[in-house]
Amino acid sequence: MNRRDTARGLLRVMRTAQRTRTPFKVTCLGDSLTSGVYPHFLSYFLGTEVNRLGFGGKTSDHILERYCESPAKGGILLAWAGNNNFDDPERVEADVDAIAALHGDSAKLLVIGLVNGDYPGRRFGEAGYQKIVDYNARQAGRFDDHFLDIRAELIARVGGLNPHDILPKNIRKDKIHFNYRGNWLVARIVYSRLRLLGLAT
Repeated sequence: MNRRDTARGLLRVMRTAQRTRTPFKVTCLGDSLTSGVYPHFLSYFLGTEVNRLGFGGKTSDHILERYCESPAKGGILLAWAGNNNFDDPERVEADVDAIAALHGDSAKLLVIGLVNGDYPGRRFGEAGYQKIVDYNARQAGRFDDHFLDIRAELIARVGGLNPHDILPKNIRKDKIHFNYRGNWLVARIVYSRLRLLGLAT
């Protein structure tokens, strides 16, 4: 590579850095919904690198345990835990509180709520469904704007006939995991909330 090409390369890097809109480090913590591609889309919206800590199939206590090994301090934390043990909401709530305490900066914390996939027991009027919506309502009361009811936001955004009040089929690739459109929507909704909180521009 000659000097001219090197100079052009450096200029491109500088211009990219100037376009970076969010100066904070960002960590996405959670289960398989976080190990998908939503953090990559979020990185694009933010204009900065996003650290993805997604542990597929793991419950909130395991996610807490893994986070304890290398807590991400000094930046924004998006905590999305409990989808694999939604039937024990008190445990999920305690683990999320412990994650929040370990992070230590409530101003740079966003807790993301539970979602209900197309499984028996998690549809409208069923016991699992009620645990999920009740948990989300409690956390919204506790964390205020620093809690994001992603389930309700996604259902409202997509619309359409949805008598079971579950994650819409056209944003899922299976019963609960998101397809590309779903991951893009999750990232877009999270980004909008970060802007509301003054954590993104």
